[in-house]
Amino acid sequence: MTLRAFVLLALCLAVSALSAFAADISEAKAALERSDYERALKLLDEILMTSPGRRADAYALRAVTQAHRGHAEEALADYDQALTSEKSERSDVLRRIAVGLLLSLLSHDQDLVRGAAVTALAELGPRGTESALRTALTDRSPRVRSLAIQTAGRLGLAGRLPAVRDAVVDPDISVRLAALATLGLSHAATAAPVVRQGLRDQEPLVQLIAREALIQMKQPESLEPVIAATRDFSPGVRGAALGILGRLKALSSLPALTLGLHDPDASVRSFAAGALGDMGSPAGIPELLDALTDDDPYVRNFAAASLGRLRAKEATPALWEAVKDPDSLVRLAAAEALVRLGEGQAALVFRELAKDPSYGVRSAAVGAMGRVAPARAMAFALESLDDPAPRVRVAAVQALGKVRGKAAIPYLRRALLDKDLTVKAFAAGHLGRITADKTSAAGS
Repeated sequence: MTLRAFVLLALCLAVSALSAFAADISEAKAALERSDYERALKLLDEILMTSPGRRADAYALRAVTQAHRGHAEEALADYDQALTSEKSERSDVLRRIAVGLLLSLLSHDQDLVRGAAVTALAELGPRGTESALRTALTDRSPRVRSLAIQTAGRLGLAGRLPAVRDAVVDPDISVRLAALATLGLSHAATAAPVVRQGLRDQEPLVQLIAREALIQMKQPESLEPVIAATRDFSPGVRGAALGILGRLKALSSLPALTLGLHDPDASVRSFAAGALGDMGSPAGIPELLDALTDDDPYVRNFAAASLGRLRAKEATPALWEAVKDPDSLVRLAAAEALVRLGEGQAALVFRELAKDPSYGVRSAAVGAMGRVAPARAMAFALESLDDPAPRVRVAAVQALGKVRGKAAIPYLRRALLDKDLTVKAFAAGHLGRITADKTSAAGS
């Protein structure tokens, strides 16, 4: 055989090998798309043994396949092998791993895990997630259906998904409430006829939320029935009505809100204090200052938070007093309000409360730092990633998600391996969003 013939034969064999690789990769991708994960893994293992020159693509696809199986550790190991083979970052693959893990958690047998997964789905955006959301909207658990409706709202999909509109007549009241509230926030006027069905619901709370939704949709509805509901015999109805008035920001309802701060039921007073913050009017500040001395800690908590949101500088001395409150959550709310008012040293209270015996207080402290002091949130969150309580670790993951940027990626990757599946779900959501941001930035 001449040298020329030998070279031609070698080229033909190389082209043939590449064609076979392409065919095998395509077959593996097809197997992944139809959820035949075992077949996809088998094909990818064969490629890794026979095509060493194309290991990066095979490892990357195997990582995504392992993620869809819910095997985070194997997925990340294959991802690292892909990086080693290619010697370059693959943010797109990391996002696909995050999506795959979330999709696997959406089929978990515990509704707590499915609920966390569908909530975290909102971080990823609608690309590649709408099908999973549609499935979650018909979940057997009312809790999951409610959370899926809220996620549809956050993704801007509520107005056009039939399952959200159908949910206004769901057998479960929490699902009906979620559907009506979400449709109202969508401002989708075409959904108004569906929302009007809520006005005929047997539950007064559903009627109130339906009326709020219609007002948000700019439909001709009166606020008077909501104001009247603040005098209902049921504390639950009175509190809900006050919350609605605050969200609608109608100054004509200010007297009803201030009157609510003197309600005999502490839960109603709490709603009134929160609603005054939602309304955003400085006219409520004097009443909120009085509420800082309420006998009930929940009322004091909401009053402190509202004063911070209202940027009530005149409340600074009273809030510093509230930092000494015997209730940990009141101290936390006062500290957060002070930071909003420019009193940065109050953030030291967050660090103190991050060591509180109550995991609820510790998680709230991490969340507060993420909201009002994001520049300092990362170091604070890292200290909480090893907390024994999953709820605190979830708060740490969410704080890291607010940081965004490349620096948070290694820690969110680590959280993908957390033994608690709710932590894993939120880590996948935030990691998927950050890597999507990086992919978009790289392509722009």
